[in-house]
Amino acid sequence: MIRTVARTVLAVLSIAGCADSSDQAEPSGLEFIRDDASVIEGSFAAAGSIVTFESRLLAADHATLRLDVNGAVLTVDADFGSGSVVLDGGLNALYGEDTSVLLALRDTLSAARPGYVDALHGRLLVRYADRMAEAPIGWTLDRHDVDLNEEVIDRAATCGNDGTTCLPGIGGWTTSKDDVGNGGTCTTRSSQAYGNKATSCQGRCGAGCNWFWDDDMMQDCLDHDKCVDYRGGSTGSGNANCGDEFWDADGDWVVTVVAYCPN
Repeated sequence: MIRTVARTVLAVLSIAGCADSSDQAEPSGLEFIRDDASVIEGSFAAAGSIVTFESRLLAADHATLRLDVNGAVLTVDADFGSGSVVLDGGLNALYGEDTSVLLALRDTLSAARPGYVDALHGRLLVRYADRMAEAPIGWTLDRHDVDLNEEVIDRAATCGNDGTTCLPGIGGWTTSKDDVGNGGTCTTRSSQAYGNKATSCQGRCGAGCNWFWDDDMMQDCLDHDKCVDYRGGSTGSGNANCGDEFWDADGDWVVTVVAYCPN
């Protein structure tokens, strides 16, 4: 499976490139120190919050990212060539103002830099802001190592990690599962809408709808989103019910940094 992901990354990057932004008028709150085919570095401020970012392309299939969100440092080391992706929240926690500014950063970069979709370090920046914009509020973000060589594909819905299981197309209805706490009573929810059939594109590994960046629909991401819908998981401090579903979706998010599902 990792060979497929790596080939996809290389195919995407064969047309990649980030233009120098020095002569462009930037949206309010967005500033760049550097923006080119190797490094994207700058800051974004909105509603009293600030994010600094540094995303580096180390090789065609390897990029790193550092986000500082109001003082909470989050890092990603995504090496698709070896199949190793490390997501490290530094034992920080995100709160409402943090997730709001990450969502605003995603939308601002999407509008100002549409070309990032074709550059691994640009896509990693936007997609990770998108992912963490729906992080459990108040939940301690530790280190997660994702080994793409060990990910299980096409596993039926469970209350645990379902591997990197794609849902058909960009919308439909299927079963989701989530549990109370971590390992508590498992609830099966039938006929759950996802993607373009759902109100907020549930099943996409990110916050709300953002079709330009990702139309892959994944089982673990749906399990998390439906847990939030039914249990309010990402709205309460500590998020006792849906934090494990959020972590179960790590591998799903990683593979969707590039186009993954056969849509």
